[in-house]
Amino acid sequence: MKVFVTPNKEMPLITRKEAAEQLGVTLQSIYMSVKRGKLTAMEDANGNILINSDTMREELKKKSAGQRMDRIDATNKKPKKTRNSITHESIPEYEESRARTEHLKAELLELERKQKEDDLVPMTEVQRSWENIVATARTKLLGVPSKAKQRIPDLDNNAMNHLEDIIREALEELAVA
Repeated sequence: MKVFVTPNKEMPLITRKEAAEQLGVTLQSIYMSVKRGKLTAMEDANGNILINSDTMREELKKKSAGQRMDRIDATNKKPKKTRNSITHESIPEYEESRARTEHLKAELLELERKQKEDDLVPMTEVQRSWENIVATARTKLLGVPSKAKQRIPDLDNNAMNHLEDIIREALEELAVA
C-alpha cells in the first residue's frame, strides 16, 4: 500500500467513500485497490486517508490493465436499512439478552415438566370437565321436585310448582354469574 504522509496542499483530496461514489464502485473495492497498490492514498496530519480525485481514474486504468473492479449495478443497489424505531438505548446488552433467553427457556422446560407429571392439564380438558359437572348439577337440581314428591307423597301440585320455580330461578342466577 502506498501511503504518503504529507499531501500536497494543491491536490484535490477526497475520502475513500467519496472516491467509491465517484467511480461507481464499492467501498471495499477502493480499500482493496489501495491495498494492492493500484490506487495511491495519502494520509493527512489528522491521520485521515485521502485519495487524489484528479489522478485516481488514470491510476486505476493504468495499474488495473484489464482487471475488473466490482461495479455497483444501479438496479441491484439495495437501500440502506435504518432502524427508525429502535435506538441504541433500547437494545439490551448481550448478557442481559442471554439471561432473558435462558430464563424463558427454563420456564418453558418447567411447564413441559409439570405437564408430563400431570400437574398441568390442557385447558380444553378442564373446560370439558367443568361442562360435565355443571350439566350433571343442573340435571340433579331439576330432578329435586320429582324426588320430593316421591318421598313426601302429601305434597300438592302447587308446592311442586313452587319448588320447581325456586330451582330454575337459582339456576338462571348461576348462569348469569
